[in-house]
Amino acid sequence: MRLPDEYSVELTLYPSMIYPLFSRVGKGEYAKVVGRYHGTSIKIAGSLAVAKNPRGVSARAAEEWLGIWYDPLEEVSKLSRSSRSRVEPLVEAYRGLRIAISSVDREYVFVSSFLSQNTSFHANTCRWISALAETYGPEFLEKPVDFSRAGSSYQLARLGKSYPIYREVEEPPDLGELRITLMRIPGVGPKVADAYLLFSRRAPESAPCDVHLRRIVARLGLVEYSALPAKNLCSKYYCWVESSCPKKGECLRYIFMRTYGKLSGFIQTASYLHDKLYCSRNRCGECPLREACSR
Repeated sequence: MRLPDEYSVELTLYPSMIYPLFSRVGKGEYAKVVGRYHGTSIKIAGSLAVAKNPRGVSARAAEEWLGIWYDPLEEVSKLSRSSRSRVEPLVEAYRGLRIAISSVDREYVFVSSFLSQNTSFHANTCRWISALAETYGPEFLEKPVDFSRAGSSYQLARLGKSYPIYREVEEPPDLGELRITLMRIPGVGPKVADAYLLFSRRAPESAPCDVHLRRIVARLGLVEYSALPAKNLCSKYYCWVESSCPKKGECLRYIFMRTYGKLSGFIQTASYLHDKLYCSRNRCGECPLREACSR
């Protein structure tokens, strides 16, 4: 598979909810160790990527894992002039980034998204999923699982109650309806639902409104808002490209989606990455966005 110019598999996988499904085995080389098509090796050689699995692997799945199903520059071109000018510094700074998803691993994306709540994703969520794979095997969700075997955190305890309910959900094809359905599961709020949609579907409109996105929105002046998505409303009112919610005119998620469309998920992913690399480390002197930042 041919890769886009300046593409980085490291940047692309690191902020994705599918990151715990992979293990880095060398420079530009990853092995899929959890979920569907486990045992696949992905190696980057210059402008090409090669995915191999003794049992076979679909090109569609490999394209999703690498994020090359999606082109953020194409979405930038669709924005209004004012929106484009605000977001271009972030897009330029992360030209090597794409959105790594896996539509064949939706159950694992749900687990990853659920366990990411109020904890360090890379320190804890990845460790818990790795422990479950070590205990039950690489396709551990295909059998009864005691999630507490991975640790004593409240996230794992809550997942043990919520995951069986998720497995019984009949997912409607409409993403707005699916978002409502997901938030009727105990422990699933707007951030978990939007992360699940972003990383398990080809749904780049979906942007989890976490602290990383909010920080970059404020520093780059991407939109103005006065409210965050709330489960009591999001579980009741339809909200995708259009919304029936009475608070939509104030809500970050709706305003953001209406302003940036299918670039929304990319901006959130880049915001997470940028916050981890620069803002949270106070590396302002090295920051590629320092001229655009209001701090």
